[in-house]
Amino acid sequence: MTVRKVVTRRSWHFRGFLPSLKNGRPIPFESILESNFLRLLEISPQVQTYQVQPTREHFMVGDKATTYVTDVAVQLRDGRELWCEVKPSVHLAIGATKVRMASATQHFASTSRRLLTFSEDVLSAEPRRTNLLTMMYHRRGPIPEEPAATKLLISKAQPQTISDLCDVLGDALAWRTLGLGQVGVDLEQIWSPASEIYLEGGHRHADIFA
Repeated sequence: MTVRKVVTRRSWHFRGFLPSLKNGRPIPFESILESNFLRLLEISPQVQTYQVQPTREHFMVGDKATTYVTDVAVQLRDGRELWCEVKPSVHLAIGATKVRMASATQHFASTSRRLLTFSEDVLSAEPRRTNLLTMMYHRRGPIPEEPAATKLLISKAQPQTISDLCDVLGDALAWRTLGLGQVGVDLEQIWSPASEIYLEGGHRHADIFA
């Protein structure tokens, strides 16, 4: 549960909800940049689940007490938990913001937690951003009713490319399978019918959560 309401009628910012299979409910965001980050979390096979604005943190910035609301807490499949701030690079360059974020990072470290900051340098980079939008489009709707049959077809045929997968399953089911991460593809590359796919391990992307 968020510690404050993210989407309000009075907001002048770009806000909305992202459908989340990992959380089983729509997740609110309050900027285009945050929506890009949530898509990355939703698609990344490393991510088990995530929560937006989960805590209020209290610490000192210089000689002044401050309250800080974390943007996102991410639970990884390897058991690690990451705390993430999503902010445009132009804001991160402001002196006061630099000091505040340095204090926040130190505060999290003092409680054995890791705070990472993400800007458009990562979240708006192409072709990853467009690929994430494509994956989210193809994961819409109900989960396929016969996943075992689909897996059996893939196991027998051992497709190596997107084109191969489409030949085995048909275009619609092939892309739905990719969208759901049941078959992986490299998010860092421009896709073509000859793009390599991965039958194990899900989608590939830069080691963003290292």
